[in-house]
Amino acid sequence: MEMHTGPLLLLVQANVALEHERTFNAWYYQHVPTLLEIPGYQWGRRYINIVGETKYLALYTIEDESYLDSLLGLEANKRHALANSEFAKFEQLQGLSDVRINVYRQISGTHLGHSLLQYDLPLSVVMLDCNNPSQEAEFDAWYTHSHVPNLVRISGYVSGARFRLIDHPALTWLKMSPTYLALYEWENLACVPSLSDPEQMHPDAQAELANWTAYGAPLADKMSWNVYRPIATHWPLEA
Repeated sequence: MEMHTGPLLLLVQANVALEHERTFNAWYYQHVPTLLEIPGYQWGRRYINIVGETKYLALYTIEDESYLDSLLGLEANKRHALANSEFAKFEQLQGLSDVRINVYRQISGTHLGHSLLQYDLPLSVVMLDCNNPSQEAEFDAWYTHSHVPNLVRISGYVSGARFRLIDHPALTWLKMSPTYLALYEWENLACVPSLSDPEQMHPDAQAELANWTAYGAPLADKMSWNVYRPIATHWPLEA
């Protein structure tokens, strides 16, 4: 397996039953800072949904692939002790559904951390597969060179970037899906209606939505779209 360098993005999504939500959030309040004590994690941020169907999102950056076995690998004897402890606590949580744990590498757009995800901004999260392998290269090029640049020129957009799942033996047990992730930061919550609601949408956003409907949507599979606002951001404590 070829080893790549550079930061990775860990994405965790979940819904939780209302009766278990308080316990879930109380646990998560300490979970992210605990993870950041483990070498390899660089920062973490939690979000809550304002558009879409998956309520909670957590994002973390991982320094590089060399840390995957100790942070997320299947073999407990290779994982850091704190990682094992947090996995055990996670498995005790009740009422979870739609749990997704994916690790991505950036493929285009605003650079991760410089300045993508540097600030606490609303985040539009699009995930999908391409349903036609023979057109995937064409679809990928259109998404990178047309769709994302067109979106980030619209008033209210701050940044845009695309990611692809990484292929690593330590992560096969996670059954990660879908393949592609796009993240867009928006200026503030006041922008949400003009960028997400078809009845209030900015004309340029409407035009790009029409482009997506005509070309992108017919090739998209397992697609989800959520808009989140940040609720907590953490960095490792200085030594």
